[in-house]
Amino acid sequence: MPILAIDTTTAVCSAALADEGQLLAEVTTNIPRTHSQRLMPLVDSLFQETGLTPQDLDLLAVTRGPGSFTGLRIGIATIKGLGLALDIPVVGASSLQVLAHNFGGEAYVCPVLNARRDQVYTALFETGGKLPQTLIAEQAMAIPDLLIELEQYHRPIWFCGDGVDLVLPGAQRITAHRAPLHLESSRAAALADMARHLAPMPVDQLTPLYLRESQAEVQLRQKQAGQNG
Repeated sequence: MPILAIDTTTAVCSAALADEGQLLAEVTTNIPRTHSQRLMPLVDSLFQETGLTPQDLDLLAVTRGPGSFTGLRIGIATIKGLGLALDIPVVGASSLQVLAHNFGGEAYVCPVLNARRDQVYTALFETGGKLPQTLIAEQAMAIPDLLIELEQYHRPIWFCGDGVDLVLPGAQRITAHRAPLHLESSRAAALADMARHLAPMPVDQLTPLYLRESQAEVQLRQKQAGQNG
Protein backbone atom coordinates (compact mmCIF):
# COMPACT_ATOMS: atom_id res chain seq x y z
CA MET A 1 0.00 0.00 0.00
CA PRO A 2 2.00 3.03 -1.20
CA ILE A 3 1.63 6.00 1.19
CA LEU A 4 2.58 9.64 0.71
CA ALA A 5 3.06 11.44 4.03
CA ILE A 6 3.78 15.15 4.54
CA ASP A 7 4.40 17.32 7.59
CA THR A 8 4.36 21.12 7.38
CA THR A 9 3.22 22.09 10.86
CA THR A 10 6.53 23.68 11.93
CA ALA A 11 9.49 25.31 10.18
CA VAL A 12 10.43 21.79 9.11
CA CYS A 13 9.00 20.59 5.81
CA SER A 14 9.09 16.81 5.42
CA ALA A 15 7.70 14.40 2.84
CA ALA A 16 8.04 10.62 2.55
CA LEU A 17 6.93 7.71 0.41
CA ALA A 18 6.48 4.29 2.02
CA ASP A 19 5.14 0.95 0.87
CA GLU A 20 4.41 -2.30 2.74
CA GLY A 21 6.08 -1.04 5.89
CA GLN A 22 9.24 0.03 4.06
CA LEU A 23 10.47 3.62 3.73
CA LEU A 24 11.17 4.25 0.04
CA ALA A 25 12.29 7.86 0.19
CA GLU A 26 12.16 10.86 2.49
CA VAL A 27 13.15 14.51 2.16
CA THR A 28 13.23 16.84 5.16
CA THR A 29 14.31 20.47 5.18
CA ASN A 30 14.56 23.14 7.85
CA ILE A 31 15.44 26.23 5.88
CA PRO A 32 13.91 29.73 5.76
CA ARG A 33 11.60 29.33 2.78
CA THR A 34 7.86 29.10 2.83
CA HIS A 35 6.24 25.67 2.65
CA SER A 36 4.13 26.84 -0.26
CA GLN A 37 7.34 27.15 -2.32
CA ARG A 38 9.05 24.06 -0.96
CA LEU A 39 6.47 21.30 -0.52
CA MET A 40 5.49 20.27 -4.06
CA PRO A 41 9.08 20.24 -5.39
CA LEU A 42 9.94 17.90 -2.49
CA VAL A 43 7.01 15.64 -3.33
CA ASP A 44 7.92 15.65 -7.01
CA SER A 45 11.48 14.64 -6.15
CA LEU A 46 10.18 11.63 -4.21
CA PHE A 47 8.24 10.37 -7.23
CA GLN A 48 11.24 10.93 -9.49
CA GLU A 49 13.59 9.03 -7.18
CA THR A 50 11.26 6.08 -6.58
CA GLY A 51 9.69 5.76 -10.01
CA LEU A 52 6.21 5.86 -8.48
CA THR A 53 3.45 8.14 -9.72
CA PRO A 54 0.58 9.76 -7.81
CA GLN A 55 -1.76 7.20 -9.40
CA ASP A 56 0.16 4.43 -7.58
CA LEU A 57 -0.81 5.79 -4.17
CA ASP A 58 -3.37 4.09 -1.95
CA LEU A 59 -3.27 6.44 1.04
CA LEU A 60 -2.31 10.01 1.91
CA ALA A 61 -1.20 11.17 5.37
CA VAL A 62 -0.71 14.63 6.83
CA THR A 63 -0.09 16.19 10.22
CA ARG A 64 -3.13 18.28 11.10
CA GLY A 65 -1.63 20.28 13.97
CA PRO A 66 -0.97 21.77 16.37
CA GLY A 67 1.70 24.04 14.97
CA SER A 68 2.03 26.94 12.58
CA PHE A 69 -1.45 27.94 11.43
CA THR A 70 -0.19 28.76 7.94
CA GLY A 71 1.99 25.68 7.68
CA LEU A 72 -0.66 23.18 8.67
CA ARG A 73 -3.19 24.76 6.31
CA ILE A 74 -0.72 24.37 3.43
CA GLY A 75 -0.20 20.70 4.26
CA ILE A 76 -3.88 19.94 4.66
CA ALA A 77 -4.85 21.83 1.50
CA THR A 78 -2.21 19.90 -0.46
CA ILE A 79 -3.39 16.52 0.80
CA LYS A 80 -7.03 17.43 0.23
CA GLY A 81 -6.29 18.43 -3.34
CA LEU A 82 -4.42 15.21 -4.01
CA GLY A 83 -7.08 13.12 -2.27
CA LEU A 84 -9.84 14.61 -4.36
CA ALA A 85 -7.90 14.29 -7.58
CA LEU A 86 -6.84 10.68 -6.91
CA ASP A 87 -10.05 9.63 -5.12
CA ILE A 88 -8.18 7.91 -2.28
CA PRO A 89 -8.58 8.15 1.53
CA VAL A 90 -6.49 10.25 3.86
CA VAL A 91 -5.16 10.01 7.40
CA GLY A 92 -4.75 13.03 9.66
CA ALA A 93 -2.44 12.71 12.66
CA SER A 94 -1.37 14.93 15.53
CA SER A 95 1.99 16.58 14.97
CA LEU A 96 2.81 15.98 18.64
CA GLN A 97 2.09 12.27 18.36
CA VAL A 98 4.21 12.05 15.22
CA LEU A 99 7.12 13.68 17.05
CA ALA A 100 6.79 11.14 19.84
CA HIS A 101 6.62 8.28 17.33
CA ASN A 102 10.17 9.11 16.24
CA PHE A 103 11.25 7.25 19.38
CA GLY A 104 11.14 3.55 18.60
CA GLY A 105 11.74 2.10 22.05
CA GLU A 106 10.02 2.45 25.40
CA ALA A 107 10.24 6.01 26.66
CA TYR A 108 8.32 8.93 28.07
CA VAL A 109 8.37 11.61 25.36
CA CYS A 110 7.21 15.20 25.75
CA PRO A 111 7.00 17.07 22.43
CA VAL A 112 6.99 20.85 22.83
CA LEU A 113 6.22 23.28 20.02
CA ASN A 114 6.57 27.02 20.45
CA ALA A 115 3.01 28.38 20.63
CA ARG A 116 4.11 31.98 21.37
CA ARG A 117 2.41 34.00 24.12
CA ASP A 118 4.64 32.21 26.70
CA GLN A 119 3.04 28.85 25.89
CA VAL A 120 3.94 25.60 24.18
CA TYR A 121 1.80 23.04 22.41
CA THR A 122 2.56 19.87 24.28
CA ALA A 123 1.53 16.46 25.60
CA LEU A 124 3.21 13.51 27.25
CA PHE A 125 3.34 10.14 25.52
CA GLU A 126 4.60 6.69 26.38
CA THR A 127 6.21 5.08 23.36
CA GLY A 128 7.14 1.51 22.56
CA GLY A 129 3.90 0.21 21.03
CA LYS A 130 2.38 0.59 17.59
CA LEU A 131 1.33 4.13 18.47
CA PRO A 132 2.36 6.50 21.28
CA GLN A 133 -0.04 6.33 24.23
CA THR A 134 -1.24 9.63 25.71
CA LEU A 135 -0.42 10.30 29.37
CA ILE A 136 -1.05 14.07 29.37
CA ALA A 137 -3.58 15.29 26.81
CA GLU A 138 -2.55 17.60 24.01
CA GLN A 139 -3.00 21.24 24.89
CA ALA A 140 -1.47 24.71 24.85
CA MET A 141 0.19 25.24 28.24
CA ALA A 142 2.31 27.77 30.05
CA ILE A 143 5.75 26.27 30.56
CA PRO A 144 5.69 26.43 34.41
CA ASP A 145 2.35 24.58 34.40
CA LEU A 146 3.75 21.88 32.13
CA LEU A 147 6.78 21.32 34.34
CA ILE A 148 4.59 20.99 37.43
CA GLU A 149 2.48 18.38 35.62
CA LEU A 150 5.60 16.42 34.63
CA GLU A 151 6.95 16.25 38.19
CA GLN A 152 4.53 13.44 39.01
CA TYR A 153 6.22 11.13 36.48
CA HIS A 154 9.27 9.62 38.13
CA ARG A 155 10.97 8.46 34.96
CA PRO A 156 13.36 10.14 32.53
CA ILE A 157 11.48 12.30 30.02
CA TRP A 158 12.74 13.03 26.52
CA PHE A 159 11.93 16.44 25.07
CA CYS A 160 11.69 17.14 21.34
CA GLY A 161 10.30 19.82 19.07
CA ASP A 162 11.13 23.46 18.41
CA GLY A 163 10.21 24.51 21.96
CA VAL A 164 12.89 22.46 23.73
CA ASP A 165 15.12 25.46 24.43
CA LEU A 166 12.17 27.22 26.07
CA VAL A 167 11.42 24.35 28.43
CA LEU A 168 14.70 22.71 29.46
CA PRO A 169 16.17 25.66 31.44
CA GLY A 170 13.38 25.32 34.01
CA ALA A 171 13.28 21.51 34.16
CA GLN A 172 15.58 21.02 37.15
CA ARG A 173 13.01 19.06 39.18
CA ILE A 174 12.55 16.30 36.58
CA THR A 175 14.96 13.96 34.83
CA ALA A 176 14.92 15.71 31.48
CA HIS A 177 16.80 14.69 28.34
CA ARG A 178 17.01 16.50 25.04
CA ALA A 179 16.30 14.30 22.03
CA PRO A 180 19.28 13.75 19.72
CA LEU A 181 19.36 15.73 16.50
CA HIS A 182 17.79 13.04 14.32
CA LEU A 183 14.81 12.68 16.68
CA GLU A 184 14.26 16.31 17.64
CA SER A 185 12.17 17.45 14.66
CA SER A 186 9.18 16.18 12.70
CA ARG A 187 9.79 13.44 10.13
CA ALA A 188 7.30 12.35 7.52
CA ALA A 189 8.66 8.80 7.81
CA ALA A 190 7.24 8.60 11.33
CA LEU A 191 3.88 9.80 10.02
CA ALA A 192 3.94 7.23 7.20
CA ASP A 193 4.53 4.47 9.74
CA MET A 194 1.72 5.71 11.99
CA ALA A 195 -0.67 5.96 9.04
CA ARG A 196 -0.64 2.17 8.70
CA HIS A 197 -2.29 1.91 12.13
CA LEU A 198 -4.76 4.82 11.92
CA ALA A 199 -8.26 4.76 10.50
CA PRO A 200 -8.49 6.52 7.13
CA MET A 201 -11.19 9.06 6.46
CA PRO A 202 -12.83 10.70 3.45
CA VAL A 203 -11.06 13.84 2.29
CA ASP A 204 -13.90 16.15 3.31
CA GLN A 205 -13.59 15.05 6.95
CA LEU A 206 -9.96 16.19 7.27
CA THR A 207 -9.77 19.28 9.50
CA PRO A 208 -6.96 21.16 11.26
CA LEU A 209 -6.18 20.63 14.95
CA TYR A 210 -5.44 24.07 16.37
CA LEU A 211 -5.71 23.65 20.20
CA ARG A 212 -5.85 27.45 20.45
CA GLU A 213 -7.16 30.50 18.62
CA SER A 214 -4.79 32.22 16.23
CA GLN A 215 -3.52 35.70 17.14
CA ALA A 216 -5.74 37.18 14.40
CA GLU A 217 -8.78 35.44 15.89
CA VAL A 218 -7.90 36.71 19.38
CA GLN A 219 -7.52 40.27 18.12
CA LEU A 220 -10.81 40.07 16.22
CA ARG A 221 -12.65 38.75 19.28
CA GLN A 222 -11.15 41.50 21.46
CA LYS A 223 -12.10 44.14 18.89
CA GLN A 224 -15.67 42.85 18.71
CA ALA A 225 -15.88 42.73 22.51
CA GLY A 226 -14.71 46.36 22.66
CA GLN A 227 -17.28 47.45 20.11
CA ASN A 228 -20.06 45.63 21.96
CA GLY A 229 -18.92 46.94 25.33
